[in-house]
Amino acid sequence: MERVRGTLQRFPRSLWLLAAANFILFTARGMTMPFLVIFFGQIVGLGEGMVGAGIFVNAVVGVVFTLAVAGLIDRLGARLVLIATIVGVAVMTASFPLATTPSLFFLVMVLHGCASQLYWPASDTFATSMVSMDQMGEMFALLRVANALGIGAGGLLGGLIVAGGTLDQYRVLYLSSGAGIALAALMIVTLVRRPGTAAPSPRAGSANAGSWREVLADRRYIFSQVVMFILLAAFTQLQVSAPPFLRKEAGVSEAVIGLLFAINTVIVVALQIPVAARIGSWGRGTTFAVAALFWIVAYAMIGASPWLSLLPFAAIIIYTVGEMLFMPTTGVLVVELAPERLRGRYLAGSSVTWGLAWGVASWGSGAILGSSSPLLLWPALIGVLIVGGLGGLLFDRMGGTRRAAAPAVQLGDGD
Repeated sequence: MERVRGTLQRFPRSLWLLAAANFILFTARGMTMPFLVIFFGQIVGLGEGMVGAGIFVNAVVGVVFTLAVAGLIDRLGARLVLIATIVGVAVMTASFPLATTPSLFFLVMVLHGCASQLYWPASDTFATSMVSMDQMGEMFALLRVANALGIGAGGLLGGLIVAGGTLDQYRVLYLSSGAGIALAALMIVTLVRRPGTAAPSPRAGSANAGSWREVLADRRYIFSQVVMFILLAAFTQLQVSAPPFLRKEAGVSEAVIGLLFAINTVIVVALQIPVAARIGSWGRGTTFAVAALFWIVAYAMIGASPWLSLLPFAAIIIYTVGEMLFMPTTGVLVVELAPERLRGRYLAGSSVTWGLAWGVASWGSGAILGSSSPLLLWPALIGVLIVGGLGGLLFDRMGGTRRAAAPAVQLGDGD
């Protein structure tokens, strides 16, 4: 605990302000996250299969867009790109209530995917510029706490807004979410700067920005992303598939679904930073494998929830333990593997992994949920997690991550 306290005290003010902006952002986004498939699939009536396909399109388009423009993060600066992506997400989120036909739904998902996918490498690159290498684990944990606190608060608030399950309530939900996301962008514009630095010159940055060829030549990085893809395909299903499954198959209301995400938040806020500090010396792949084991138990409980109503509450607790192991590790792993001048592209590549896993798994899970045997989803996810856990162990046997030769210089609070 002393290490955690000391690290937090050395964080620059800009990082704390970024964490506050993240809290606002993910409160707004958390209002809608558990209810996306419910809204389009069950309230609008497009069906879970079509919604899953839309999420897949969202992810694929976002991946292509990120690959095409990720170099801007290293050239123009992460802060500028970050602000632009948040504004884009705000506009598209507020537009969701208009997407009540298949064509409009796919159009909105395409545009939303471009903005939301690029957000992650821009945000992570901006945050990593504020701390030294030995603070990375706690830094990612701090942002994770802010994000989780927002998602939990937003999920609880969103569940209350749509408690009646009417179309008008869902319209209020998405308009409110869009406004909150825009507020987060305004906060970053007015308050958050990279400490001790001026805005980078595009010409100076472009000379040393590197290329995707260098990233793809890093075999350990590529293998790490394969393992992450497998695990993420299952990890993301708590948000994508669990809410519609629990509502339709187990009779769980929107308000209770929001409560489940609030429980997740309380645990993360209380324990994420100490957990991140404790696992700092663990092998990254081993940490992945242990997280997968917790998720296997949690998903088995969700699959059995139609027969025992208390199982979702136990499942969310067990799932959250694995989540606290997994989330900070994903960011630290990439930073440890990345040369500093290529950090934006490495983090963009990891964002691509997240997007593809989310999209592919959502498409497949949507098809299963819309079939006559929705219960088959959970054994399938357990099988995926077993493969991903074994891949994590193999990654450590291959040498795991490599750290930079020397930690980055600690930046002062120059804003």
